Amino acid sequence: MAVVSVALLAGVLAVVFTPLTRRLTRWVTNGDWSHLDAAARAAAVGQLRLAVVQVVAAVGAAIALTYTVRTFRLSRRGQVTDRFTKALERLSSGEAYVRIGGVLAMEQIVQDAPDQGDHAARVLNAFVRRHAPAAESVALEAGKLPKEPEEQVQEALRALTVKRPWHRGPRRPVDLAGLHLKGARLRDAQLGGALLKGATLTGVDLRGAVLKDADLSDADLTRADLSTARGLSEAQLLAAGSLRGCRLPSALASRAAVAGRVGAGE
Repeated sequence: MAVVSVALLAGVLAVVFTPLTRRLTRWVTNGDWSHLDAAARAAAVGQLRLAVVQVVAAVGAAIALTYTVRTFRLSRRGQVTDRFTKALERLSSGEAYVRIGGVLAMEQIVQDAPDQGDHAARVLNAFVRRHAPAAESVALEAGKLPKEPEEQVQEALRALTVKRPWHRGPRRPVDLAGLHLKGARLRDAQLGGALLKGATLTGVDLRGAVLKDADLSDADLTRADLSTARGLSEAQLLAAGSLRGCRLPSALASRAAVAGRVGAGE
């Protein structure tokens, strides 16, 4: 429809502005119009008229393309919003397997629409904080705290900390401060700048995890595996609450041993 409209517009302009095209032709021919015979004049007018029609058609096509792109973006934004809303509904379901589906749906949204990464991270972080028990829980006795996170929490942790090459802009710092995450699987997790203060990370697999500038103060890292963790500093480890039996990178293990925090080679 847009192409037909542009063609009609070009035809009308070609008829209405015929006198103008003749004047333009005279100007283009540098005043030699009077020396041209009838056939040459007709050819010159025709060529200039064709050029005007082509320019008008190109402008019309550009306008139509711009409108189409705008419509597509609005439609896509609406689809993403609808998918986001449905994922939120799944995350608030009473069934654990439906909530896991909500986590996966949220992750798929970020893959398809990277600009939604920050929003999804906020939702998933809130989900983890809602469903993971507190490290100093008063509702549960210490012996009844889970030995590892529930599957829905573990899945949310994975989606929240996975490496995303397509992520735009800086990542939102993960907030796991004060949570009981014993036995969590956080291998290769992106935890740069993460808030882990006071968290129970006993036996957590942190091999290959990025922990640069992460707040580990008072965190319980008993028997945690940080043997290939990246970005760790001596100051971070000294601020931790417990490093008993913790496996550390070789460059830091001896320093921690000297400080009396963990046995060398453990």
